[in-house]
Amino acid sequence: MEIALQGVTSAVYPIVQTNGPPPKILIKIPPDLSIIDLKKVIKIVLNKRYNVDGIIISNSTTNHPKNLQSVLLEDGFLSGRPLRDISTNCIRNVYSLSHGKIPIIGCGGISTGQDAYEKIRAGASLVQLYSSLLYQGFPVIGRIKRELVECLARDGFRNISEAVGADHRK
Repeated sequence: MEIALQGVTSAVYPIVQTNGPPPKILIKIPPDLSIIDLKKVIKIVLNKRYNVDGIIISNSTTNHPKNLQSVLLEDGFLSGRPLRDISTNCIRNVYSLSHGKIPIIGCGGISTGQDAYEKIRAGASLVQLYSSLLYQGFPVIGRIKRELVECLARDGFRNISEAVGADHRK
């Protein structure tokens, strides 16, 4: 991963230095990495020489839960609802291991405001939708936003920033 990042940053930054601010670089990781591997990724992300701006904790994996019975999902990537809890736990681990120093985009299984809220409380600064948008269409965005506002108000948060990582401050 370090070699790949060196290649990306050494190719991109000289070009953009003359054309404006550099683009943001985010690393996307699968939600089922071991704690040892998460620590390695966090060390790289926190190393200023790579100029990594955050981590996307992922909406897909090739590891399928044993209880998944769908023939359609036997091979290839798994995404959506089956990843919700795995992804949220990974967000929680990255936030904790990095002491909240890394912006996290949480995705995987978000179909309600409560799902988004759980990822935010675990440490996500932003959330990304895919499967719910694909299956429910654009109206799902407004519904998730309304439900998220209700969750924030219920728990006394004035904005999302106050809720980021709240589970770690209990």
